[in-house]
Amino acid sequence: MELKTAILVDGSFFIQRANFFKRSYFKTQPNLTAAQYIEILQSIIKRHLYDNNRKHYLYRTFYYDAAPLDLDIHKPLVEPGETNKRIEYFSKRPENLCRVEFLELLRTQRKVALRLGEIKHHKKWKIKDKVITALLDKTKVVEDLTNDDFYFETHQKGVDVKLGLDIASLSYEKLVDQIVLIAGDSDFVPAAKLARMKGIDFVLDCLKNNIDPALNEHIDGLNSFDLVSIISTIYHVEPNPRPTWWTEEKPTINRNKVRIQTSNGNGDSASKRTSRRR
Repeated sequence: MELKTAILVDGSFFIQRANFFKRSYFKTQPNLTAAQYIEILQSIIKRHLYDNNRKHYLYRTFYYDAAPLDLDIHKPLVEPGETNKRIEYFSKRPENLCRVEFLELLRTQRKVALRLGEIKHHKKWKIKDKVITALLDKTKVVEDLTNDDFYFETHQKGVDVKLGLDIASLSYEKLVDQIVLIAGDSDFVPAAKLARMKGIDFVLDCLKNNIDPALNEHIDGLNSFDLVSIISTIYHVEPNPRPTWWTEEKPTINRNKVRIQTSNGNGDSASKRTSRRR
């Protein structure tokens, strides 16, 4: 009997982790494109659906995010030799343009429900934490500050609420047998407790991020796949540097087979093959 599985994705966390592995192991490659983010996400989903040699029926993928900041605002400092502050066009930043394209592509994917919150801000620039440390250590003085030492503070609103409501709905109405949550913080714990009380198998995928071991008591399983191998398959190059745990048994996806790589919790991995229909 197939397990009916819903996959819930914290979008900001997913993009952050994909970019982390790209920067760490594929420095010379061009930035990931919107289409490549889609490939990475689809690869992760497929591995969850074919995990443990048991096929899962995908109920739906729920993707939670907020559209990138669309704002034009003056930078905090005047550049040397200039008289007026330059304008920061957030809507024209390459990473924001890519994010918009990625969200549009997600809308066209089968069995994907896009849940968008809002980006909130107070039109305030803040000094980066590492710069504050340097100022306190007196290794940097105020006169040395540049626009690169500031960041524009924003936060998402409504995303966590939408995620919690979906978990509650899926659980109370018994729409699925399993929920796989791709996230990296503990905000999901109350919703996870509810799902488990209703008999739902609740699995966390933290994308190889470090999490508090105490979270294990609130979930039924912890399962993360090898993003380095997934990105390597997309770029068609090996990572550089090669991770210490990298082996020749890299997961591959072709027309007829899926090779699934699972972790035993110690950084080691094992591969297995499962037939699938495209």
